[in-house]
Amino acid sequence: MRRWDPAQEQWTRQQRRIAAAGAPEPPTARVHGFEHYPRFYAKRRRGRVLDVAASFEELVRSARGGWAAGTTVTATHRAPDGHPVVLDAPGPGGTCASSRWVPEVPGGPVAELVAALRTLRALGAVTAPGVQEGLVGGSGAERSQQAWLDGEVRPGVDGFRVVCTLEPGHEGPCLARAQLGDLVWRWDPREQVPLD
Repeated sequence: MRRWDPAQEQWTRQQRRIAAAGAPEPPTARVHGFEHYPRFYAKRRRGRVLDVAASFEELVRSARGGWAAGTTVTATHRAPDGHPVVLDAPGPGGTCASSRWVPEVPGGPVAELVAALRTLRALGAVTAPGVQEGLVGGSGAERSQQAWLDGEVRPGVDGFRVVCTLEPGHEGPCLARAQLGDLVWRWDPREQVPLD
C-alpha cells in the first residue's frame, strides 16, 4: 500500500501525471560534446514558458504558472553562457533569431579552426571579427567568439556561440559557416538539437 503524502494529495492530475512520467531527456542527450552540461527544466503551456528550475523535482513541486491541462515539461542542456544549447532569441540586423553553442573538442575540427584563426590574428592577417562568417557586430555570439579567440577563458567554458545568418522564417535547418575552410554548423531550432 502506498504511503499517504499530503503534499502530493494537493497536486493536480496533470502534476501527478508529469511526476509519474519522470524527468524528460534533453534533445541534446545523445549529442557528443554536451553530455556533461547541466540540465534545466521548463514548464510550458501553448508554447509559453511558465516556470524553470534546475531540477525536475523542484519544477514539479512548484505551483508557479499553474498546472492546467496542456501543461508540459521539457528539458534542455544549459551551455556555459547560461543559455540553452540551442537558443531562440531576438536577433539583430534582420537575421534569424536562433543561435547554438559550439564546444571546442580537443583535436577536433573546431579546435583546428580556432588555432588557425588565433595564428592569423597574431600575424594581423584576419580582419573579420569572430570565428564565423557574416557575424553581426554587437551580438552575444560575437562577444562569445571574440572572448574565445582572445583566450579569455573562464572555468567551465569550453567554446562559443554561433548565430544563424539566414533570413528570418527560413526553411530547413539553421546554419552558420566558419570564416575559414568549409566547416558549417547546422541545427534544428524547433527540436533544439545540433545536426552536426
